[in-house]
Amino acid sequence: MAHPIHGLPDEKSYYLEYKQFYLQWTKLWQAWEEFQKKGDLKERDVVRPEVLASWKRCRARGLNPYDSPNKVCLSDKDIEERLKRNRILVEVASPFLKTLVKSVKGSMFRVDLFDKDLYLLAQFSDDDSLKEALKHGSSVGVNRNEVNCGTSAINLAAHLQRPVQLVGPEHYNINLHYWTCSATPIFSPKKDFLGVINMAGHFSLFHKHTLGMVIAVGKVIEQSLQQRELIENLEIANEYLNNIIHAVSDGLIVVDVNGFVTTLNRAASNFLGIKSKEAIGRNVSDLLGENNVFQEAIKSGLSKVNKEITMKTPKGNQFFVATLEPVVSKQDRKEIIGIFKPMSSARGFIKNLAGLRAHFTFSDLIGEEAEFKRIVELAKQAAGLANTILLQGESGTGKELFAQAIHNASPVKDGPFVALNCAAIPGELIESELFGYEGGAFTGAKKDGRPGKFELAEGGTIFLDEINSMPLNMQVKLLRVLQTKTIMRVGGVTEIAINAKLVCATNQDLWRLVQEGSFREDLFYRINVLTIVIPPLRERLNDIPLLVKHFCRNLGRRLGVELGMEEKVFSILQQYHWPGNVRELENVVERSAILALSRNSRIIQEQDIMSYPGIREFLVRSLGKRDIKNSGEIVPTDLYNLEKLEITAIRRALIVSEGNLSRAAQLLGIARSTLYRKIKQYQIDCSDIVHL
Repeated sequence: MAHPIHGLPDEKSYYLEYKQFYLQWTKLWQAWEEFQKKGDLKERDVVRPEVLASWKRCRARGLNPYDSPNKVCLSDKDIEERLKRNRILVEVASPFLKTLVKSVKGSMFRVDLFDKDLYLLAQFSDDDSLKEALKHGSSVGVNRNEVNCGTSAINLAAHLQRPVQLVGPEHYNINLHYWTCSATPIFSPKKDFLGVINMAGHFSLFHKHTLGMVIAVGKVIEQSLQQRELIENLEIANEYLNNIIHAVSDGLIVVDVNGFVTTLNRAASNFLGIKSKEAIGRNVSDLLGENNVFQEAIKSGLSKVNKEITMKTPKGNQFFVATLEPVVSKQDRKEIIGIFKPMSSARGFIKNLAGLRAHFTFSDLIGEEAEFKRIVELAKQAAGLANTILLQGESGTGKELFAQAIHNASPVKDGPFVALNCAAIPGELIESELFGYEGGAFTGAKKDGRPGKFELAEGGTIFLDEINSMPLNMQVKLLRVLQTKTIMRVGGVTEIAINAKLVCATNQDLWRLVQEGSFREDLFYRINVLTIVIPPLRERLNDIPLLVKHFCRNLGRRLGVELGMEEKVFSILQQYHWPGNVRELENVVERSAILALSRNSRIIQEQDIMSYPGIREFLVRSLGKRDIKNSGEIVPTDLYNLEKLEITAIRRALIVSEGNLSRAAQLLGIARSTLYRKIKQYQIDCSDIVHL
């Protein structure tokens, strides 16, 4: 049987029900008096355990049951602050609590809303019940914590975190014995305790269904709080997304399946010269012209990635790179999202993607010879001033290193560095390499075309190495590009403006080639604004020790060892004429280091250097075989015939060359086919080589 205070079964008559109620009320009153006298109860079945536990807490605190329950109340300023802090709870709960009061109008019930600290935030009632509440001092700002007012449905609901209904003498404070209260806690969507709603009326109005009404309203309030949080989160996410959309530098256009614009970000607005609100709702063809890339995507339903397009802008037709993606929402709403960027900024992306960067700076140019230092200083000055520079020097002198250093010291250092060796490209392909081509321009051309080196170098530096090898017909076209600052793709009809620093390099005397008729004189004058002649290594022999130590450090870092060279070996290196210049010196150092490591030595010695055919043969020719022999046996004939040392040398070469067999064969001074045969003969597992 349910606890008597919760009412009797519905089939009992009204008279019997309330007769039982008043009987129970009397028992509660007697129990309350007994507790106040003795501090405990002889018969505990009259008072619920949770109520009795609360009474005991109140008595232990010395709480006077005859004091006013309203002795703790906030000031007007604190009430204002408390209401601000609980603004959302009050806004969400108020409409439902007002509806609850209307449903019991004329019953003298009122509904109270308390915060998590049990301060009264708002009261809802008809006029009569509100006057009654105010008469008893129950107004906004009053506190109903157990410490202040004793046992109540409000603080028990907060304490137990569940709905509670009390009647009359169950309240610890005698001033509340004429009330019945039904309270339920309110929780946030994250299950945090927010406060309590309480429905209070005269004890004679007690009914168990009152608590059910309060619980139902409490659940509705919690659901509304959850919906509000969801809406606010969606609004925040939408605002955040809009901020992102408008903050990006790329243009963004979204169109529906009929081609009407639904979204246009700030960048797209600037590119097209139209306000966003004027564009939304218009057909994309009005903005981009007929047969635009959006119409293609709508018809095909396929993505378009890095599609080069032309768009009408306030500055005229401009090239853009566009990526379009069809999307379908859960509501089956189909749209096309298009992101596009000017070709110039797209090249910056391509630069990072393709590694179009200059890695070397002037600090990487090693040398202390006076002439070399003068050349480096001239290059530094030219980097900031000249827009066209010609580097002249033999193969291997470091022309590309100079070009990269110039780029990295120039105002366009943040732009791409694009290099092209004119001697490495067949004459019939060099035009498309430099200027790019449109789709279908020739057999084998990509469908969407491809930008050329000049386009990729936009805002940066283009480096044309061995320009002396450029065919005469291409020299004419290059001259026009330098004069007009525009290029036209192969198969194209639109001129594209370019803006790039030009650095050319030659390993021959261009003026001599002009005299011979193999290089155009007008192009020579155009690129010969400032010529920097890089001296060969044989003219800066005193820099060899510095360069060797630099190469040893770099190689040592790669191998995880500390490498060095005997001092007497430097004099041998300084006797050689170095036709391959610094590149050849680096090759000799790496090769000699491998031989030294194969002897379990980290010091390069004379025998390692003299194993290099070029040096050995040069010195033999220079000094005579007898003088070389008199200097001692440089390379013992049996040393490199030992199978173990040969295997070690091959493995070291593979490590230094990072698995490049051609490079390893070059370092060892043998043919690539010979290296293959040796690897097979000794059963060397190339994939297993990491570090020795």
